[in-house]
Amino acid sequence: MIKRLLVSCAVLLGAAGIACGDDSGGDLPPEPQIVTDRDSIVDQSIFAGQQKNQTLQITNKGQQDLVVSGFTLQADTGWTLSNTSPMLFQAEGSPSATVKSNKTAFINMACKPTTAGETIAGTLTITSNAQNSPTKNIQVSCGPAVAP
Repeated sequence: MIKRLLVSCAVLLGAAGIACGDDSGGDLPPEPQIVTDRDSIVDQSIFAGQQKNQTLQITNKGQQDLVVSGFTLQADTGWTLSNTSPMLFQAEGSPSATVKSNKTAFINMACKPTTAGETIAGTLTITSNAQNSPTKNIQVSCGPAVAP
């Protein structure tokens, strides 16, 4: 009876360990993979003269480090970056151009249309060693702005 109980407990603990998994990245491809939380940033609810902050999340879904060599924002006047290329804000630690395996970093930007009816748009381009997308483009747009 005790033997049967011990075997049952061992099976349950083993199943629980499999179900919980780990974040060691064992199922991830070896090369760095860039994954963003969205492929475009569109904000249509904004007042003229109001600044709206946006954050783009960048996750490395590869085992090797993702190294961002740079990012640029080609946009109409009114979009600004909070980060200095190639530094990414990190969830843990200081800004860095490197995103470790299964970790997330951030690019912060802001949009501020100046007149009612104005829409400002552009493209954020991220260049990295990612195997899946060495150059990643994110479309950005805010507006049309409404009068306050």
